[in-house]
Amino acid sequence: MSTIFSKMLENTGVIVEGGIDGEISTLALISLFTDARADDSDTLPDNSTDLRGWPGDTFSASPWGSKLWLVYREKLTTDTRNKAVKYAQDALAWMLRDDGYGVTAKSVVVTGSIPQFQTLALHITITKPDDEVITFTVSKRWETQSAV
Repeated sequence: MSTIFSKMLENTGVIVEGGIDGEISTLALISLFTDARADDSDTLPDNSTDLRGWPGDTFSASPWGSKLWLVYREKLTTDTRNKAVKYAQDALAWMLRDDGYGVTAKSVVVTGSIPQFQTLALHITITKPDDEVITFTVSKRWETQSAV
């Protein structure tokens, strides 16, 4: 993983552990931490009206990024963990599609846990077409809650 990208994650309170050493894992992290545009039906944090999103989506048939940003201000519960897992799965689904360049992965599995107080961990396992398995964990400490 590049030093610049590593520093960016460090500054957001995100810890990445595991097989981050190549193109696939870097693309996965970019997919997870690029803000996807919220749908009109999504509940936005802090009563905002900013749907965010990546400007490059204008030129893409499929949107990039994840909606993980929607849960960062929620109280960390099992429901929040489940939303985060769904958002991560959605963000990585592009790896399974053949967009004309071939598929990037045979399978992508995301599981979530709350391993310690106020910490969410997403465990990512990507099986490449050649059966190489890349596994890493992304953890974020919950510092702010909108619920009391």
